[in-house]
Amino acid sequence: MSRIVIPICCLLFMALHLNACRVAQVLSTQYSENIASAAYGTEANHPGVNDGNLKTLATLPAQNERNFIIQFADVHPVRKIVIHNGNLFRFAMDYLNEETGQWETFDTIVQRRNVGDERAQAEFIFDRLNFQTKMIRVTVTRTVDDAVINKIMAEPGDKIVDRRTTLAGRYFPHYRVMQPSVAQIREIEIYHLAEK
Repeated sequence: MSRIVIPICCLLFMALHLNACRVAQVLSTQYSENIASAAYGTEANHPGVNDGNLKTLATLPAQNERNFIIQFADVHPVRKIVIHNGNLFRFAMDYLNEETGQWETFDTIVQRRNVGDERAQAEFIFDRLNFQTKMIRVTVTRTVDDAVINKIMAEPGDKIVDRRTTLAGRYFPHYRVMQPSVAQIREIEIYHLAEK
């Protein structure tokens, strides 16, 4: 009796496993080609953002305002975005609302602290998105290379992080000011759902 039960159990297990794999394949989300690619007529404010090469770096100058912008040829639905990071630490993800003409933020990111031997988190994935737009913007607020310095007097254009009154236990009013560096992204990929 036990000699018959074991092979039957094995056959049942294999059948359930194959069916589970087939169900998972049917339920998995199928995405389009990368619509951010320059090959699809998409433009970017730096050609390295969407050239399809992870070895190139798209860079923005060391300024307080640093925005990577992707512009499609037409309005597209967006369901998933992948950012291959260079040195971004904090940034916001925005899309241009076609109805209002205003930028809308759909996510704000702070890099994970534990990134192993890397200085910056290598990849950020935004999925389960559901909007239509012609433009995507990555608004960089901090990179891993930005420095915070102390200044007695803030100057016009300084990005003030904090204002303090003591330094080393003594009364010393000063400003903590962000000193930006070059922002870097390797590639941005954008997808909508594949047509069946």
